Parts: sequence; structure tokens; C-alpha cells
Amino acid sequence: PTPGLPIAEPTRSFWAFPPSAILARLVQDPDESQCAAVPEYADVVVIGSGISGASFVRALLNADRKRINKGGYEHERLSVVMLEAHDACSGATGRLVPSIALGHINPPLYHDYEDLKNTLGLRAAQHIIRFRLAHLEIQRHIGQTDAADADCREVEAVDVYYDEETFEEAKRLLKVYKRDMPVEAEPYECLGGEAARKRYQLSEYALGCITTRAGAVHPYRFVAGVLARLLKDHPNQFRLYTKTPCTSITGPSENESAYTLHTPRGTLKTKHIVHLTNAHVGALVPGLAPVVTQVRETMSAQRPGRKLRTKMGGGARSYVFYDDPVYKGFDYLTQLRSGEHELMFGGGLEGESVGCTRMPGMYDLHSAAHVVKALWSGELSESADGFPWVGRIPESVTGRERPSKTDKVMASPGEWVSAGYSGEGMVHAWLCAKAVALMVLGMEDDKNVCDDMNGFGAGQSVAEWLPARFLISETR
Repeated sequence: PTPGLPIAEPTRSFWAFPPSAILARLVQDPDESQCAAVPEYADVVVIGSGISGASFVRALLNADRKRINKGGYEHERLSVVMLEAHDACSGATGRLVPSIALGHINPPLYHDYEDLKNTLGLRAAQHIIRFRLAHLEIQRHIGQTDAADADCREVEAVDVYYDEETFEEAKRLLKVYKRDMPVEAEPYECLGGEAARKRYQLSEYALGCITTRAGAVHPYRFVAGVLARLLKDHPNQFRLYTKTPCTSITGPSENESAYTLHTPRGTLKTKHIVHLTNAHVGALVPGLAPVVTQVRETMSAQRPGRKLRTKMGGGARSYVFYDDPVYKGFDYLTQLRSGEHELMFGGGLEGESVGCTRMPGMYDLHSAAHVVKALWSGELSESADGFPWVGRIPESVTGRERPSKTDKVMASPGEWVSAGYSGEGMVHAWLCAKAVALMVLGMEDDKNVCDDMNGFGAGQSVAEWLPARFLISETR
């Protein structure tokens, strides 16, 4: 089905409790933006307040401030409005997407490498692998500077296999990856049978595992920390409007030179719209609906009991359990390092699309088999070709003409997107959204704007460090 706007009453996510103090104020304080009408105009309007939105606004405002401080840009600071249909960070980032919902910063590397090489060629495949890997250190650094309570850390990632055919194929793929990318593959180890079961306290049915180093983070606190800091550091430039869905968009006309966004809090005009709603992007850009579809999955929080509190490594490990992919697929597991040390277990893939036969926003009875402290579901995106969609959206896809040129030092007006992460938002979203921010500023050719990327992309333009396969185009 065509993706729609977020439903009115989604299931409650365990991650968002307690809510961020600053973001909760937006909901509770009648003098804040929660109850205010939207402004008449903003230079840029961002739709969506998840990890993509946080990365985009952070990159946009920081880059804009730096270039003004350096001189040579005679214009006022940009004004940015972010619209969110529910509470801040209440979509996939604070809800479900497996790699995000568990805070996994665990790129699919050996799993995908051979297929990427066969499809795109050696250099393009290795570029995508390194792009994914870069998110490990970049997000750990951002967590330290912007979201200290997000518990951003390094963990041991354990892929556990229960199906012999699936395990044998995984071992073969790992050998190919190690052969072609020995430096990146160095941390990997493969254990079979009893050795794997004993080291990781696995079920007697586990056939073996493949381990490596990865990252983990509390996703809601990570994004909430970034957004809260942006609101504090850029009070005159950045406004966040929660419970304010964009219900429709009107293109420019003879009498109006900008886009008009319609919301329950009034209309808002802009010359740049940035669509960062991932699985819901087709609701406002119908041309993307056939290529960015919705999939529902389920997450749970489970009390570990006294004996399990120490066996999970105290939150220093994250697991992926692979069954027969034709019938089951896989589930994720990690453990929180505070509170009741809850086991965060999820996946529960429910079909290839969100069907109309289920109650909107609800997990089905199959998912309820996870006996839990908390259970909730949500929607992630599935890209038609497996890659994110990043950049300026062609007018043939939006169905709307572009406004006339903006007055400020930016790219020519238009609509932009970063979406279609196919459940791997933690290793795609941050840098994809940063790339879009630099495109909107007209700085995609600048080779000196990657100082917060932990060395990745140093001295390179966006076109050099962003995988070319991710760019949206009419042909694609």
C-alpha cells in the first residue's frame, strides 16, 4: 500500500521513557512551539525528527555558521523549522528499526560484500563498506560531545546461526570479505559448535557464530541529545514543532514563489523542503512510494532475571540470531547497562509490507509470543534496490515545480530526501543526511567541511565520500 502519514496513536516505545527534559518541555509548556502556530516562512523546512533530521540540522547550521565566521558570505543565519507528526524522535529511530531500535551500530559487511561487488564492481563495493564502517567512530564521537547520556560504546557483535545451510554460506561470504578487504575484516572471528556455545552461553541448537567489533547506543537519547543541543545553541535559527504533521504540500504558482506546507498549526512557506521520514516518505512524495515501501517489525524489553544479568556481558555484547531466512529471518538482542538491565529483543518481521488486515500500528499475535516487560511495533523502510535514496528529488517525482532562486547563499530551491535505509539506519542515516545538508547549502563541492567525520572523507567533496549508488535520479 502507498505509505501514509504516521498513525494517530502508535504503540508506546520503551526507549522514550523517561522523555528528554528539553524535548518534553515542547509538549508541556504552552509558551513553547508545541502549542504555537508555525511561522509564515523558513529558509528550510525539515520533515521528520529522527536520526536523519538530527544529523541534517546539525550539519546545516554548523556549516552555515562556520562559513559566515570565515567571512565572504553576506547573509543572515538560515532559519530552519522541523516538523514532527508525534513527539520528537518518535518514529523508527526511537521505536523500531532493528539496527536503530537496539542501538546497533553494526554494519552489514561480510553479509553484503560479495553481492555489492558482483553488482557494482570492486571499488564501488568497497566504498560502500567503508562508508558504513565510518559510522562506528563518527557516532561514538557525536555521542560523547552531544549526547553524553546515550551510552554510546563499543561492543562485541555476535552473529549466531541455527541453520546449517545459512551458516555455511555465511562462512563462505566471510572468506571472500577477508580476502578482498583484510584490514576491515581483521576483527572477525568464526567459532563453531561447542566452542561458540560455551563462550557465549548459546542454546544447544546453535551451530556456530561469527563475531566482530561494533557499536551500540541508546537511540532515543542520542537523537534527543543532538536536538536539545541544537535548540540551545541555535535558538534564533532552529525551531522544532512536535505533534505537527505536514499533511500536504502545494507547489509554487503565479502568485506564490515558494512551497506551501499545510499543518494543523497553520501554513508554512519555504523554498527548501527536506523529506526525512524514511518509511513514510511516499505520503508526501508519491513518486517515491513504489521504491521506498513499509515493513513492520516488533521490539520488546524483557527483564533478565538475576542469573542473566552477568551472562550477557553487562551490555558489552550485541547479538543477531539467524534462522532459516525463508521462514523466520533473524532477531536482534542486546542488554541495557542501567535500570533493570533489560534485554532488548526484537525483529519479528511481519511480512513485506504493512497490510490493511492488521490494526494500524499494532503488532500481531505472532509478535506477542515475546513475553515481555514492554512490547511495541513500528515501521521501517525497504528500498526497492537495497540502497538509500539521497539528494535533490526530481520534479517528475515530486509532481511539483520548483520555486524561483533563493535570495540567500544556498543551492537552487527544491525538495530533498534521505530515506530508504532498509533497516540499517544506524550505518547510513547520519552521513546520508549530512550529505543532503551540504547539498542544500550548495557546498557539495567543498573539500574542507568534514572535520567532524573522524577522518572519513578528509579532503574530499560530497561526491567523493558519498557512494554514487545512493544518489536519487530519474533513471534510477
